[in-house]
Amino acid sequence: MKNASDAARSSDPASLERDGPAVTKIVDRIPLAGRERELEHAIKALIAAALHYPGHMGVTVSRPALPYQPGFRLVYRFDTCEHLKAWEQSSDYAELSAEANRHTQGEPQRQTFSGLEVWFTHPAHASQAAPPRERIAVVTWLGIFPLVYAFSTLIPRLLPEDTPSIVNVVVVTMLVVLMMTYAVAPLLTKLFAKWLRPTRHARDG
Repeated sequence: MKNASDAARSSDPASLERDGPAVTKIVDRIPLAGRERELEHAIKALIAAALHYPGHMGVTVSRPALPYQPGFRLVYRFDTCEHLKAWEQSSDYAELSAEANRHTQGEPQRQTFSGLEVWFTHPAHASQAAPPRERIAVVTWLGIFPLVYAFSTLIPRLLPEDTPSIVNVVVVTMLVVLMMTYAVAPLLTKLFAKWLRPTRHARDG
């Protein structure tokens, strides 16, 4: 398995629809003593069923890793909030989730992320609230500005002179999104971790 859990921070569905189409669900399940294998099989069944539902965009599962992750963590994505709802309101989900609950300590921890929150949510802090949006906006700009400047300067020099401007834009934006998703955003999340998620003492003082 890759990354495990069936729980995710529930947000207002209306706000999810406003913030953007793609939705990431994170579910954390701590196995009952001696039930780790049974819970793992139940999670595999949940994943296999979810793959057949419209809008499913992939899933990762991680095994327990003490002390930071005491249980399985399941992270999966749907292209819209509506498709996520369809899966979670299905009879398949109800049956398979109930089976997983039989091997889980208490209620699984659930979180739902949408929009730029996903870029700036470190796996170790996935169970915490998302960073304030104004701080997400600042850090996002810090990452996007130099990428746009660099690629918009470099790409026209690499492509033929008669390349349509729309092609340049497509290439530049594609590279910016890929770099933000897989390199820049994770790096900025680490560099600005304390500022993105200030402690209560720091916020109050």
